[in-house]
Amino acid sequence: MVTGNMVLLSWMLAFIVLTLHGGNAQVTVSPYNDPTRQRVHAKNTCMMYNTTIKNPSRTGSTSKTTAFYNGPSINDPATRTKIKNNFGDVWAEKWDSFCCSSDQVEALVQNMNAPKQLLSKCSPSYHNFFSLFLEFTCSPDQSLFMNITDTFYDKTFGNLVNRAQVLVTDEYKAKFYDSMKDVSLPSANLKAIVALCGSSDCDKAHLFEFIGHTPQSPFVIDFLTNNTNTWDKGKMEYYLNASILYNCWDKVNESDLMCSCQDCISNHTCPPDPNPPPPRKPFLILGIDGPLFIILVIYLVLFMICLLHVAVMYHYKRTRNQLDPLTRSASIASSISDKHIESMQNTVDKGCRKVDAILHWFFGAWARFATSHPVIVILVMCGFVAICAGGMKFFVMTSAPVDLWSAPKSRTRLEKEKFDATFVPFYRNTQVIVTARNATTFNYTLTPSSTIPANTTKEFSSVFGEDIFMDVFRLQTAIMSITAKDGNETVDLKQVCFQPLAPDIHACAVISPFQWFQNDISNTANDTSYNATYLDHLYYCFNSPLGTDDGHFHDLPCLATFNGPAASNVALGGFDKDSPNLAQALVITIPLNYHRNESKNRKAELWEKEYITFMKNYTNDKIDIAFQAERSIKDELDREAFQDVATIAISYILMFAYVALMLGKVSFNSGNTATCFCFRRWFIDAKISLGLAGVLFVLLSVVCSLGIFSYAGYKSTVIVMEVIPFLVLAVGVDNIFILVQAIQRDVKQTDESTDEQIARIFSQVGPSMLLSASSEVIAFACGSLSTQPAVHDFSLYASVAVFINFMLQVTVFLVLLYLDKKRENGERADVLCCVTASNDIQIPQGVARPKSPLYLFVSKFWVPALLGSVIVRFLVMSLFGLSFCLSIVAIPHLEIGLDQQLALPKDSYVGTYLDAIGKYLEVGAPVYFVVEHNSPIQEPAMQNEICGGTGCNIYSMVSLLNVYSHLPEYTRLAQPPNSWIDDYFQWLVPTDEFNSCCRYLKSEPFTFCPSTDIFDDCDMCIKKNEYINNRPNPEQFQKFLPWFLQDNPNADGCTLGGHAAYGTALNYTSVIHNTTGGGILPMVGGPENVTVTTNVSASYFMTYHTTCRNSSDFIEAYKQARNLSEYIMTKVENSTVYPYSVFYVYYEMYVGMVNQVAINLSVCIVAVFIVSFILLNFNLMAAVTTTLTVLMITINMFGMMYLLDININPVSLVNLVMSVGISVEFCSHITRSFALSTHLSRVDRAKEALSRTGSSVLSGIFMTKIIGVSVLAFAKSQIFEIYYFKMYVCIVALGMLHGLVFLPVFLTFFGPARNTAGIVGTTYRPIDSPEREPLLRDRQ
Repeated sequence: MVTGNMVLLSWMLAFIVLTLHGGNAQVTVSPYNDPTRQRVHAKNTCMMYNTTIKNPSRTGSTSKTTAFYNGPSINDPATRTKIKNNFGDVWAEKWDSFCCSSDQVEALVQNMNAPKQLLSKCSPSYHNFFSLFLEFTCSPDQSLFMNITDTFYDKTFGNLVNRAQVLVTDEYKAKFYDSMKDVSLPSANLKAIVALCGSSDCDKAHLFEFIGHTPQSPFVIDFLTNNTNTWDKGKMEYYLNASILYNCWDKVNESDLMCSCQDCISNHTCPPDPNPPPPRKPFLILGIDGPLFIILVIYLVLFMICLLHVAVMYHYKRTRNQLDPLTRSASIASSISDKHIESMQNTVDKGCRKVDAILHWFFGAWARFATSHPVIVILVMCGFVAICAGGMKFFVMTSAPVDLWSAPKSRTRLEKEKFDATFVPFYRNTQVIVTARNATTFNYTLTPSSTIPANTTKEFSSVFGEDIFMDVFRLQTAIMSITAKDGNETVDLKQVCFQPLAPDIHACAVISPFQWFQNDISNTANDTSYNATYLDHLYYCFNSPLGTDDGHFHDLPCLATFNGPAASNVALGGFDKDSPNLAQALVITIPLNYHRNESKNRKAELWEKEYITFMKNYTNDKIDIAFQAERSIKDELDREAFQDVATIAISYILMFAYVALMLGKVSFNSGNTATCFCFRRWFIDAKISLGLAGVLFVLLSVVCSLGIFSYAGYKSTVIVMEVIPFLVLAVGVDNIFILVQAIQRDVKQTDESTDEQIARIFSQVGPSMLLSASSEVIAFACGSLSTQPAVHDFSLYASVAVFINFMLQVTVFLVLLYLDKKRENGERADVLCCVTASNDIQIPQGVARPKSPLYLFVSKFWVPALLGSVIVRFLVMSLFGLSFCLSIVAIPHLEIGLDQQLALPKDSYVGTYLDAIGKYLEVGAPVYFVVEHNSPIQEPAMQNEICGGTGCNIYSMVSLLNVYSHLPEYTRLAQPPNSWIDDYFQWLVPTDEFNSCCRYLKSEPFTFCPSTDIFDDCDMCIKKNEYINNRPNPEQFQKFLPWFLQDNPNADGCTLGGHAAYGTALNYTSVIHNTTGGGILPMVGGPENVTVTTNVSASYFMTYHTTCRNSSDFIEAYKQARNLSEYIMTKVENSTVYPYSVFYVYYEMYVGMVNQVAINLSVCIVAVFIVSFILLNFNLMAAVTTTLTVLMITINMFGMMYLLDININPVSLVNLVMSVGISVEFCSHITRSFALSTHLSRVDRAKEALSRTGSSVLSGIFMTKIIGVSVLAFAKSQIFEIYYFKMYVCIVALGMLHGLVFLPVFLTFFGPARNTAGIVGTTYRPIDSPEREPLLRDRQ
């Protein structure tokens, strides 16, 4: 007992000696302060004690090191009180004595402030972190797990600690790391472990390496596991063991709330990760594509049935003795008595015949009126055209992408307008992507540091080479110095850039790797103190974007000048996740402010214009540059609209010239018959003036359509201006050719006047013109039901333009045709009407004129070759049927979307930029999940539905977004969201009056005290005992929220200030009330007793999409965000949630694109059927035939789109709708001619129909379009080349093939029944009946 007391006394005396020799006096080294003596490792024995001075060898540290002390632990009441007040009763009562002084505890508390801000929302994480330092600082058994391996001497304090070893088990390291690895830092969209570990590449080894070797530590700590300790531990059997740590899903105290799912992914109560649907297995039958197999089987079955049918019919015809069709017709007619005639007439539906009779009568009567009153007709139509064209005064053309591709009332358009009005519009993006022209790599040996062992060599890509890196640095400096002129005012970047900390700090939020050098190229100079270069600092910032002090390179921070991180995945491009040093691209992003009021964007647009000019003129043979500004796409679309003006003009001129020249024909009189062609006769038979008039009517109809909709306030688009003239010319010229050629082929009857001849012919041709025109007008009108602006606007303009063109044709053109016919009858020259032909080239009245070469080709060669053999006809049906079936199979394989590059000129710099985005960028566009708060957000129940931290609902919005970000390949979310509400809760956490984020001035109780300002009279907003479970009460929530949103984050103070990250994330109002006096006070100043009413109407939570490289990626990203927001709505009862990203307005339409295409085309085709059925005398089979042919052309268009790799999008849908209209032109005239024919057999009727109208269709549509379309092949615009040239060629070619090949053959097999009424009516009418003559004449 005596011996024990003597030992204890000697320990106490040694401690007293050590304590008494403090201050500045020379200390007498006690045995316990002598590192050379034999170390004692036993219970209640320390290895260090008390704070002293800063370690001169640790230049990066501001903390004081500790004195070496291998002596007994000390029972100090002040230390116990300090521990109790800051770490709780459990720790204060855990030990009877301590190896730390109260000053050490105070220093530890100060050092725990930053980790507490990061980790306190997950109590096990924070508990484990501070317990590590509390254990090895204060544990009375310190010597059992610690050894001091290096000291230095100070004359005042003696031997001080320079390096220590701490024994921990490997399980301890793992459990310590796992407990905090998932804790999020929402404002920076990073994990807190990045800040604690000093690197984004963190594991348990790196974490303990950084903790022990961080430059901020006063001495180096080597954490050694039970397998790596290197000293003779003697009796040391104790290691810091994992049993004293908590898992992140544990509760430290029973009253604690469990760590949230976003901070503890291992929490077993977290919602499950989304289950992506398994990839669709291909539908195969016998190893063949299923739909293809089924279609081919159906086709083969139908083929065999048709083949059998043809064989039977062929055998039947060969064995049957048939009469000549004309003889049979004459014998039938001669044998019919009056009674039989009456009987036959009664069998024909009188209602059906009446429609055709009314049409014949109407058009004939109208022609007589028009030719009798030409001046009135012309003046009335001129007045109508003038009134319509007057709307051009209000004409506005837009090339704004949002107007072209997004419907004003679409969901995403309304949400965009709501977002812009509620918060601020998404910024104007200015970006530069730089790559090395000759990409290589080089090796560099990093300067050793606390986290980098000696002789560590890393490979860097050539963009980090000194020559390229510095050139690009100077390029950024030059860009930031660009100025523009707005009148007499000079506009610089700071006037237009986005400044997240304004008005406190006017720093542009430029994100680039040069922010790691504070945008100052002089900061790249070598640090000779450590032999470090700019590459060492780059490597430090690659892994520590939140780094505040690179102690080995000029003490530079990695934080940008605007106090935010410049993350590697944004500032660099083209690298694997863990290898930013191998990045292929340097990325400079300069966001500019965007204003809803367009006039306020003027300065930004002027600056962007100068920037674009500068970048176009910048040259450097070592690098490749891709760049863009917000205005770039609009500028390039405008340039594209004018770039191909010459090409379009040539195309139209050639089509106009063809029409003008080909309407006429040249003939010479040889005896009583005009049999040969002669140039001298050309001036008489030419139809130049008539052709030009027809073309002029096309232009006038387009102008009238534009004028009408300009009156209504519509804005025209590039698609309307480029497509409508082509369309109207296509559908209008055919009617002109049919009408003119009908007159050219007609022989004027004896004593028949010119106006009567015109009336007779127009009564026959008019119904056919009405059929095609009305089908097109109604089809296009139905197309306007589309919600897609491009299709809607095109269909509206097209339907009106086609209607007005038809009106001009049946009025003014008819009058001009009458006048031209009188000129021709008078043998006067075209254009020069006063010149009369000489007698030797005049053709006598009643002499038949020669047929045109095209007419002769069709009637003498094409018709016999196509329809003369049943085998040929069967082969035609088989080939077209096979083509139809294969096209159906191709439809599901068509891709949806429009690559942005195709909408730009081939030589556009924006195309290069878009390619670079897809190749190099590591993160996609920001996406905002907007919450409209329908209940007060200050209420805990409402908060729990939204937040993601401790105490929040398992299926809260932030929790779900966090969970869904775990599968970025499926959900298209690249990372967890920024959560202002979780950061606000952490910002409010009280620590002390000096280090709390939320503080106020005591002298002015409601004046905010920023963490960046040092005031002695600041105090915590909320007392520690008032802040329960990391949550404010509703009054506190409202009172301090405005302060949180105005607090700037600061690396040396509070990193959680919400100004930078959330300054625009909330739409709120806040009013301060004086509760004692009742008055309203200003935000600053006022008495202590105040209340604040803060109403948050909406807020957003931002994350990022994964990189979207093509249309499919953009569409899928939108779909996933929309589906996720709707799922969140099922879990959040008191809020409305919707997603918003800047590209949604352009890709929403593609989500329902398949349905849109099906509905639009179906409605158009049904409209064609209804009109055809009515105007073809209610002939069901004739209407079905026309509609079927139009359908086949449309389906074959899909097949051609597949072969030509053309996607489904609004532009192709416009062309498909247009193809329906043009297809009617190819089909309706031939079908009507067939239906009215009186030949007995279908083959003869098909021959007659093809002969009569085939040449007009061929010359009027096919030849005209082929000439015009061929010029578009030389267009510079990719969209012209693909969607206009290629698709127009397909439309014209398929229309011609189906109209002139398939349709006549189909009619020979399945055409409507013979026109019995026509036979009866025609045979028994007077000889001069106009309806009889053409029919009889064509049989001769």
